[in-house]
Amino acid sequence: MEKTLTELNTGYLWHAGEFYEGNPGTVFPADCSEERFVEILKAADGCFRLALETEDLILAAVDRVRSLPLFYALKNGRLLLSMNAHDLRSRLGDPPLDEQALAEFLLAGYTCLGDTLVSDIKQLQAGQYLIWNKLSQSLRIGEYYVYRQQFEPLHDSLEALDQMHLRVFERLIQSANGRVLVVPLSGGLDSRLIAVMLKRLGYPKVICYTFGNSLHDEAVTSRKVAKFLNLPWLIVQQNRHMWYKAYRSEEMRRYFRFGTNLSSLPHVHDWLAIKTLLEREQIPSDAIIVPGHSGGFSQGAGLPLILANREELTRRELLDLILRDHYDLWPCANDQRHKLFGARVQESLQLPETIQTPIAASFYDEWDWRQRQSRLYVNSLRIYDFFGLDWRMPLWDMDYIGFWTRVPLDLRLGRELMNQYTRKYQSVPLPAYNDYPLGKKLHRRYQRAVSGNLSDQRYGRFLDYRDRNGYLHTKVSTLLAPNLAYPDFVNPDINILDANINAVQTLTYIRALASGELN
Repeated sequence: MEKTLTELNTGYLWHAGEFYEGNPGTVFPADCSEERFVEILKAADGCFRLALETEDLILAAVDRVRSLPLFYALKNGRLLLSMNAHDLRSRLGDPPLDEQALAEFLLAGYTCLGDTLVSDIKQLQAGQYLIWNKLSQSLRIGEYYVYRQQFEPLHDSLEALDQMHLRVFERLIQSANGRVLVVPLSGGLDSRLIAVMLKRLGYPKVICYTFGNSLHDEAVTSRKVAKFLNLPWLIVQQNRHMWYKAYRSEEMRRYFRFGTNLSSLPHVHDWLAIKTLLEREQIPSDAIIVPGHSGGFSQGAGLPLILANREELTRRELLDLILRDHYDLWPCANDQRHKLFGARVQESLQLPETIQTPIAASFYDEWDWRQRQSRLYVNSLRIYDFFGLDWRMPLWDMDYIGFWTRVPLDLRLGRELMNQYTRKYQSVPLPAYNDYPLGKKLHRRYQRAVSGNLSDQRYGRFLDYRDRNGYLHTKVSTLLAPNLAYPDFVNPDINILDANINAVQTLTYIRALASGELN
């Protein structure tokens, strides 16, 4: 167990003004009590996975957004801990997949709460810790943090937001210690914020990159932002054939096992870009990646706009919003979503019968934070881990999320406060990628209605574009594992090109899992 615990103890954190990296467990005393463990967790800031052992206890935790996952199981009165759920499954004798968890994974793209695709394997959720008493052989799961709105007054919000950004990025620069910071610069606001702040604070070693088609609107915006900021910019050109070949490689199979952990769909968005940049030696192997993953969440980017027009919601209405927005990879009747997952969401959130709208928004955020943000978006960090790169998450800094949990609902809906801030403090004269004029939005919608996802190069992962008939007409049924019973919302008779890209991604992972390719 000692060797395993040492391997699990990783990440970075700040505590009492000191920065700890690589082995953040050194912040805890050797004879750490449960009370002291939780006290330090509440005060610590950063991204970490911790596992400590005293004479009587094993204590373990993940950070506030589960950036480094931790899985556990019980076997013959012993606690098994691992950073990889596939390894735990092997140690348990390869138990079968859980039918309910499979349905959730296929409809959401991840398993929720503490579950994985195997019922005997659990995981710590964001902001949770575990205590294993070796004498009584008893396990307890606790919470040291929950993402909730604070409903505290916020004064001079734009100035306060700017001062918060300065503190967050000064800490980032301090932790970088002169190493190259690599920003995956999309056309959106979050990665732009990172690039702007690093430029503003004068950090000299910044590289921006993007990938895909250089003529695509997002890549064009990325290049223009980098040029305006006078920052080095790289693009990794990609096409369907490159993706088709990469997706079938042994290296991708290893990544599937490494990055999915029986609980998240295989995130491959910039897998090929990172691989290519390292092979070309365009970024150093000791670089730190600084993505803007899910930064818009705290700002209110995902909140349903219907909340702007309501004073209160019923429990059923809020459940409808959560289930509709988070279980959406396949067309599924609302009543079926409630039957499958409604009680599960209600049990977790403990929703009252009638809920004032600001509190309803806080409940919505709480589910989104602990499930989709941590399991889907933040889990994309596994790409950087797979290639041996360090990373930082400034948009999940305690100061950052602490600020946004105090912002009133009307300033978060539609990212209102962030948009005001961008206009005042970010003098980059370029609209964000999603800010299309109405005419272009309607034209793109018409194209999708006529040709589906034919123009979306990402489907080249699954289909060989050189076989035109196969590319256009291969059915979802070809992706199903023959020895599994799939939920009825999975439609085997539609073309792969007509299915949601993430739904297809989950099917390819489940098939690889069921076939034994990931053993």
